[in-house]
Amino acid sequence: MRIDVGAGYRLYYTRRGDILVILLVGGDKSTQDKDIRRAQAMLGELEE
Repeated sequence: MRIDVGAGYRLYYTRRGDILVILLVGGDKSTQDKDIRRAQAMLGELEE
């Protein structure tokens, strides 16, 4: 997904079969490492 407005914000998501799950975490380049860790933690909670 690309939204061509402003800074390069990132959005994290996963697929569960035909369902797209948007993880409610995101940010810009300066918080990318922290955002990825948070998205992975949220994904782990979904899998429990």
